[in-house]
Amino acid sequence: MLPNVAAQLLDGKIAENADLAEISELLHTDQAITGHVLRIANSAAYGGSGRIQSIQQALLRIGLTQLREIVLAVAVQNGVFRVEGHEALVSHLWKHSAIAGAYAREIARSLRTNAESSFLCGLLHDVGKPVVLGLALEIDPNLSGETCTAVLEPYHALVGRSLAETWSLPGAIVESIAHHHDPGAADEHVPSVNIACLANLFAHLVLDQPDDEKALRAHPVCVALNLYPEDLDALIAKRDDMLEVADGLTV
Repeated sequence: MLPNVAAQLLDGKIAENADLAEISELLHTDQAITGHVLRIANSAAYGGSGRIQSIQQALLRIGLTQLREIVLAVAVQNGVFRVEGHEALVSHLWKHSAIAGAYAREIARSLRTNAESSFLCGLLHDVGKPVVLGLALEIDPNLSGETCTAVLEPYHALVGRSLAETWSLPGAIVESIAHHHDPGAADEHVPSVNIACLANLFAHLVLDQPDDEKALRAHPVCVALNLYPEDLDALIAKRDDMLEVADGLTV
């Protein structure tokens, strides 16, 4: 289940104009999340001058939108991206997801669309993978690393979609999880799905396929999003910044 703090921040129970003390009180009901939020808010990716020592200070510096992003990232990483005995693989999956989230936000900003929703679509697009991995290991605890990796692909979008629906996440996130490998199959929230698809490709480019830039540029999703070569140049140039954000979101 999604932790109560993350669920309340995501479903709108905490309004944009909520009192800082109210939000701080909510976060302090989960000390683990609070500690991680403060650490991330002080990271190079989010930090400014002076050290943040309280949730209210964090809110003043980064705002409620980025606070939501951090809380969900912490909740998902602690609750889902944990598979005993396969820490290296799951750590790689998380870093890929965090980079995809950061890139989805940048793509959305370049398109002048909802950056917060796009970040979450990118961050959660592969949320089914650690779940599938855990289930496979329950069936056979001795699966090899190669087999573990192979078993993720056929099922992770379906399982991830089911998980997102269980959490009552917005439709754009559910559809992005379900169709990020095949955005043409999406009937709803198509722009969000396209952004998640491209963010996934960027994350692979940064982590796994640094020489595959040509394939990314040629992908149909770039045309679907009406991105020009110079737009892609600008996004590719941000890879170090995206890695910094991903590192900052790792607890």
